[in-house]
Amino acid sequence: MTGPARADAFEDRFRRHVRDAEMFAGAAAVIVAVSGGLDSMTLLHLLRFCGILPRSAELHAAHFDHRIRADSGEDASWVVAVCEDWDVKAHSARAPAPVRTEAEGRELRYRFFEEARLALGVPAAVATAHTADDQAETVLFRIARGSGPAGLAGVLPRRGLGIVRPLLPFWRSEIRDFAQRRGVPFREDPSNRDLRWTRNRLRRSVLPLLEKAVPGATAALASHADASLLQSRALDELLDERIAGLATSPGDSAELCLDRDALAALSEPVLALVLRRAAARVGAVLGRRATAALARFVRRAQSGRRLALPGGARAEHRLGRIVLRPPSALRPPVAAPPPSQPALRASPAARPRVLVASKPGQGAYTWAGRRVAVAWGPARLGGFPHVARFCTTDLSFPLVVRPWAPGDRVAMPYGKKKVKKLLLEARIPKCDRLGLPVLALPGGPVLWVPGVTAVRPARNVQGRKTAPSSLWHVHVRSSVAPPPGTSS
Repeated sequence: MTGPARADAFEDRFRRHVRDAEMFAGAAAVIVAVSGGLDSMTLLHLLRFCGILPRSAELHAAHFDHRIRADSGEDASWVVAVCEDWDVKAHSARAPAPVRTEAEGRELRYRFFEEARLALGVPAAVATAHTADDQAETVLFRIARGSGPAGLAGVLPRRGLGIVRPLLPFWRSEIRDFAQRRGVPFREDPSNRDLRWTRNRLRRSVLPLLEKAVPGATAALASHADASLLQSRALDELLDERIAGLATSPGDSAELCLDRDALAALSEPVLALVLRRAAARVGAVLGRRATAALARFVRRAQSGRRLALPGGARAEHRLGRIVLRPPSALRPPVAAPPPSQPALRASPAARPRVLVASKPGQGAYTWAGRRVAVAWGPARLGGFPHVARFCTTDLSFPLVVRPWAPGDRVAMPYGKKKVKKLLLEARIPKCDRLGLPVLALPGGPVLWVPGVTAVRPARNVQGRKTAPSSLWHVHVRSSVAPPPGTSS
């Protein structure tokens, strides 16, 4: 294959990859992370001159100076000059002090890319120039550190909301060949030869020796990332299904409540993976020791105990529920409730309610993430798990089905008792108590807490059994309300 034909073939493969992966779908702007080296300059050239981006998408370049070398500022000036020649708007920034570690440089660099992306004020993607060679190096490095399937997935094709890696399937050798044949300018960074940096040692020393000992090892490492990514995503999907089955609800959206007995019944390996995945939802990344400690907590801790988790999160045992709480800094802000959902601390009079009348009927309301359906009349209905029978001669209509409120008291055979104390004695966790319905007299005492208190057989005042024609059935069904915008 001749030189121009080889370049065209590479360009066609790149274009198909970007199109099939929908790499820039929905992006009104694309920012290329440009160091000035071979890979990033080739990526900028491809996106600028090969007709790959949608016509409406603006192309930008972003350069971050790590200040590793005394003359590193020259790279920024050179990148800006090339961008001017190519009619690409350039953004640049520099570290406040020379970067000391690769992790520090990565954190500063991606923070700058995110700031540049958000500053555009339109849907934008940041494209980095990671290649298959970078993928092999990353997998080798993480193998050496003992990473699991998620870590061995290596460099992800997409990261977060705005990072994409269009060159990830391509090798640096074919990128260099394309750049030479198309005359793409680039600068060689002397720091890439500095063996103080782990990446450079892997690239220049370890990988060549490994390739010599095991031919094809570099390509195998890159392929291993694809297999690990597939396994990791499949495992996450299975774990999410298991966690959904263990979760109790409704409850505070910042917390994750799990059934303690069901958790403790899991095998050790499944429990460890479920706990790691669940803890990650509240901002806690569990290592081996933290995972083992949380597993012991699940199996042994008594109700009321707490366990600190990494990152400021914590676990609590509440009456048969394991509650994972995020640190306060990670809790999402509480949005103002819509008009149909007044504040959860609203007075009982301001809460939703269904009036139970002396004629058969039905009604429903949604409150605090709980949907409550009510039906009443002389006949017993199917589909309602909670049913109470009353004598119509003993009732003063209308009755009210509403969420319970602090201060509510329920009529018991021996007197009145606080609903809150009843729920506690029934070992209903706090995260499950919110919005539980009660049947009460308007402005008066609670007559029934569905699923918690029983209603004595209906009798008239003289103690004789009530005639069937005088029985009144109140049916209640309480369930978790679907998220807004979803079909029921």
